[in-house]
Amino acid sequence: MKVTFNISNCSDDLNRFASKADFETYLRGFDGVELIYVEPEESDKLSSHSFVIEPKHVIGFHMRYFPSWIDLWRGNKDALIREFDHLENVERIFGGCDREALVRVFREDLKLAHQYEAEYVVFHVSQASIEETFTWRYRHTDEEVISASSEILNEVFADEDGSIILLLENLWQPGLTFTSPDNTRRLLEKINYPNTGLMLDTGHLMHTDTNLASEEEALCYIHQRLDEHGGLMKKIRGVHLHQSLTGDYSEAVTADPPVMSPTFAGRMNQMYSHAFKVDRHLPFTCSGVDLLIERINPDYLTFEFVTSDREQHARYLKMQWDALAPRVLPLGARASRGSCEIG
Repeated sequence: MKVTFNISNCSDDLNRFASKADFETYLRGFDGVELIYVEPEESDKLSSHSFVIEPKHVIGFHMRYFPSWIDLWRGNKDALIREFDHLENVERIFGGCDREALVRVFREDLKLAHQYEAEYVVFHVSQASIEETFTWRYRHTDEEVISASSEILNEVFADEDGSIILLLENLWQPGLTFTSPDNTRRLLEKINYPNTGLMLDTGHLMHTDTNLASEEEALCYIHQRLDEHGGLMKKIRGVHLHQSLTGDYSEAVTADPPVMSPTFAGRMNQMYSHAFKVDRHLPFTCSGVDLLIERINPDYLTFEFVTSDREQHARYLKMQWDALAPRVLPLGARASRGSCEIG
């Protein structure tokens, strides 16, 4: 099992480290990182970071995630304009206004993943408009999103030699939710690329049951979903480990959704603020989390947290290691457990 933590190449993450040596010291106990590649803004291009993430640091690569994309894939121009206000926004976000734009974007991601020598890529199988993220009243079914996602991935990976692993990640909106073994199987069967598996995101799975009130309840719920999936469990090759128990908040918002901003930019701001309140990415530390990971036995385990600074991130990493030891140990005693210094 290779153990990583998530990081992006944006300034907020890179500037937490004084140098390459500082970053590599922080990495001790981990096999590397799962990289989220963010196209640098002009300010980032002009600034000088203390270091850059090199291929030797990268184990996994997270492909770009567009919350709402299916209308572009299906060529539904009217729906695109309702969501994005005008086609100029569609062009700016996707690099085009036809389905080939999506294929180009994800092929670019795949090219970057190869350049970073990543062992796997992660793809979100999900679709929701901005308004739907608040109301949870969706236009598209799991089956529709699964079909469209498999169509895209079959085109994107058509010329791949199978050397990189494609891991499909669950969310709580339509698509792969990991609450229906039939849909999980359907997705895997529709994708032609042979080196395909699942990336089970524990926090995202918790959002599929808003009644969960404690980590212990969430842990039991995850085991129930695994039980239901039976032999499909062996397709789980990666785990994004974190927890987020925000069912009360989600139920309150769906019962009384906010008035949507009249502009796409305003609605995007509303959505991002809401998303971080729903999906908090906190350490999953209750008794038995180590047994969960032992049961799944993934090839890749990612501590996936959202943090405001280095001190908080180091504290979260240590909390997660402490919850997993001694069944899951970092490299070197993986003896240097907790070596990511706080401060």
